[in-house]
Amino acid sequence: MFEMLFPVFMYFIDSILSVIYTWSFQEGRYRKKIVFVVWSIVCFFIQIAIFEMLNSRFSVNEVAGIILNICILLFMQFLFFKKDIQKQLFIAFSFVAGKEMVKYIVSVFSIAFTGLWNKTFDIILAKSESNTLDKLYSWEDISLAVIVIICVLFYAFLLSVYLLLISKKFVRKDYLLQTHENVFLILPCIATLCISITIKMMIISVENGMTVIVYDSVPTTKFWIPVICVLLLFTIIASVILFQKLVQYNEEAVKRAILENQVRQMQKEIEEIQDIYTDMRGLRHDMRSHLSNISLYVKTIIGTDSEELKSYIGKMEETVSRLDFIYQTGNPITDIIIHQKSQEAQKKKIQFDVDFIFPSKQKIDAYDVGVVLDNALENAIEACCEVEGEKSIYLHAFVKGNLFFIEIENSYSGKVVFDVETRLPVSHKKDAKLHGLGISNIQRCAKKYMGDIDIVLSDTGNKKRFNLTIMMYGKISHP
Repeated sequence: MFEMLFPVFMYFIDSILSVIYTWSFQEGRYRKKIVFVVWSIVCFFIQIAIFEMLNSRFSVNEVAGIILNICILLFMQFLFFKKDIQKQLFIAFSFVAGKEMVKYIVSVFSIAFTGLWNKTFDIILAKSESNTLDKLYSWEDISLAVIVIICVLFYAFLLSVYLLLISKKFVRKDYLLQTHENVFLILPCIATLCISITIKMMIISVENGMTVIVYDSVPTTKFWIPVICVLLLFTIIASVILFQKLVQYNEEAVKRAILENQVRQMQKEIEEIQDIYTDMRGLRHDMRSHLSNISLYVKTIIGTDSEELKSYIGKMEETVSRLDFIYQTGNPITDIIIHQKSQEAQKKKIQFDVDFIFPSKQKIDAYDVGVVLDNALENAIEACCEVEGEKSIYLHAFVKGNLFFIEIENSYSGKVVFDVETRLPVSHKKDAKLHGLGISNIQRCAKKYMGDIDIVLSDTGNKKRFNLTIMMYGKISHP
């Protein structure tokens, strides 16, 4: 009786673990509890109907069984989860491949455990003085129940560990798989399933009209088959890890290229602005001289000071003074960037306070500081634009020993969500991958100088503040 219940328990475990595994990758159509309960029940009875009832009338061979298992999972995913065919195929193949390998490991374990249990059971019976037939039958039922329960628990444990490892190692679950990438992930699963079919053919054979089990004829297979199964499971997990590393490497390469392009573009723009700025300084000097001469000339001719003339010339001098940069940071690159961002903030009615001095004595590239300022201030301005009422940005920088700190604090509204993997804020814009590169580039520049970034959120009353601190190590250069 208990031996007949073993596959039923396996169907039940498969139903529960398959929905948990699928949910770790995909977004459900309905509430999680509803999907979990309905999936488990429906999947369980489908397996009972196909592999127990249907198999009793029409023999379902190993190949057909694997195909049916995959089709059941794809059907359940189609019913309860949003469409993502590439990922759904990977989930189905990796789950069935893992289940098949675990099944063979547990089968060998059950043989070894049953043999050990029977020896122990024989010793107990031999020492017992009162052995009746009823007592033997009851002990036999207890033995079968214990063996079935332990094997079921061992099956659930191994399959859970395998699925958990894949789920944990597949960190970029939001990544849209391409066809060739999915083939790379599925091929190890297909190879595993093919080996599973081969093992099935090897385990049971018919010789002279008698069924022969390979474990009896070749005892060493009790060791090698589980080893092969474990290696195949780790091959699937290793392919997932390798794929994730490739995805991360490609993304890092793209980010690096974007950062380098941003620096080149910044260099080009700043060179142009510096030329304009040099011309503007000369023009400002000449204009002030001209205004002074005009004022003196008019005063000489008229003979008296004119209030209207003073006011007019004063306004002209005020206009000319705007040609110069307000903030003098000690470096033309940071002067230009802060000036541009302050003008942008002023247009959007954002209070902009600056206390920034460039660390000229430290070995830090001005363009790297420029990338940090450009991205950080751009993010701060965008965040302030979503705030109603008073909004402000505060830029502060200071040197402490060999460390250079940049601190940007700004108003913000709404909720800031952090990525689990990178621990950086997630962009809420439609093209999150593109817009999310700003803070990533800031961190990349900081790490270039053995530093990092720190983000602190504060909420005092109705005022929310986002504080970004960038630390960069720049050894002081002595003249």
